[in-house]
Amino acid sequence: MNPAPTPTAASAKTRVLVVDDITRNLQIVGTMLRNAGYEVMPTTSGAQALERVRVQLPDLILLDLMMPEMDGLEVCHRLKADPLTQQIPVIFLTASNEMEYLVKGFEAGAVDYVTKPFNPPELLARVRTHIELQQARERLREMNNEKNEFMGIVAHDLRSPLTAIYGFSEVIQQEPEMDYRELREFAGRIHDTARRMSEMVQNLLDANRIERGELNFNLAPTDLASLLSLLTETHRARAAAKRQTIHWETESAPVTALVDPNVMVQVMENLLSNAVKYSPPGKNIHVRLKKLPDTVRFEVQDEGPGLSADDQKKLFGKFARLSAKPTGGENATGLGLSIVKRMVEAMSGRVWCESDPGKGAMFVVEFPVAC
Repeated sequence: MNPAPTPTAASAKTRVLVVDDITRNLQIVGTMLRNAGYEVMPTTSGAQALERVRVQLPDLILLDLMMPEMDGLEVCHRLKADPLTQQIPVIFLTASNEMEYLVKGFEAGAVDYVTKPFNPPELLARVRTHIELQQARERLREMNNEKNEFMGIVAHDLRSPLTAIYGFSEVIQQEPEMDYRELREFAGRIHDTARRMSEMVQNLLDANRIERGELNFNLAPTDLASLLSLLTETHRARAAAKRQTIHWETESAPVTALVDPNVMVQVMENLLSNAVKYSPPGKNIHVRLKKLPDTVRFEVQDEGPGLSADDQKKLFGKFARLSAKPTGGENATGLGLSIVKRMVEAMSGRVWCESDPGKGAMFVVEFPVAC
């Protein structure tokens, strides 16, 4: 026996499953919905509807209350008993003489009803309202999941560096006669650990500011070559600690784009830091800045493990956890690239990654040339 096909997620066009055993009703409702911009999934029986949702999930279901063989109440019960479909809103289609069944319909899990003969504005208003409510509920669920993820990061990823700082400082306090070189080494470790914590906290704050629409951009013609040159030099010391070599390539003339220089520093810093973080010791990192006919292109290419197809699909998602791991024990919140994408797009740019497993990864950022 072949396994049941996995239902696909709803497309950008809102999808409505219409279940009615009378073909004329399907035609009337289908025409109304299509004219309003919805995608319609017409079905003529409860059994057919249950089969169809196993293949393709709708955003909302219009369900005839009284049908032969399997009525709407039974169909609704089955939909609400299945974790895959229980969150889909169900609106009953009912004749005026079937009102006594509506209480049972609401008990079965329906959210609303529309009486026959159909009033187009009423039907469309109810469909639109419940789809919007469902989308709002989905967003609340996403926000709750993000909140839980945020708390997990704070509890887990910040605990380790805090413990390290506590440990180093405790040793210094307990040994007042510590050798100066050893003292400098411990102070350096405390400094590096605190810096990593600061980067993590900054990422969390940036993500929150972007989500709330509070990140302001002051665009101005900016020479990216000078910015990137300074950042590259800053990262050479971190790369050298892992025996990595950064190669910096640019044109002799200024390469100017219309960006917010402070935000651009964060974008470049994130991509450079990731290259050092995820590249194995002894490898090369290539940083390039090019002026193309209509755009300015910034590239960071590493010789790391590359990214799998699955990793590339979720690469710029919030709190993305990838299979690739930092090669020097560094921390990763999974927020950096999602922040980079939001920042770049807010400045009318675009960012993407080109990678083959085992052949490293190249991150590319492009902006329109400043006039």
